[in-house]
Amino acid sequence: MVREALSELERARGLALGAALRRARGEMPVRELAARSGLAAETIRKIERGRVPTPALFTVAAITAVLDVPLDDLVRAATGTTTSAVA
Repeated sequence: MVREALSELERARGLALGAALRRARGEMPVRELAARSGLAAETIRKIERGRVPTPALFTVAAITAVLDVPLDDLVRAATGTTTSAVA
């Protein structure tokens, strides 16, 4: 199965998501976030840099649980929306 290339919008959302996670991490070292979330430090770095523009939901959820950031806030940051689109 061949994976389709990401659109520019998907890439932009990945960069925005990564930037939002980086801001939320603040002064916490990547290694500490990795240890507390059960993820590899390199995975977190790649997400923050936008190199993984579509990370798995549970990966992002593990990070946000440690950072105490609601997933909705990250969706808004990544999409530029101000209201929830979930019905």
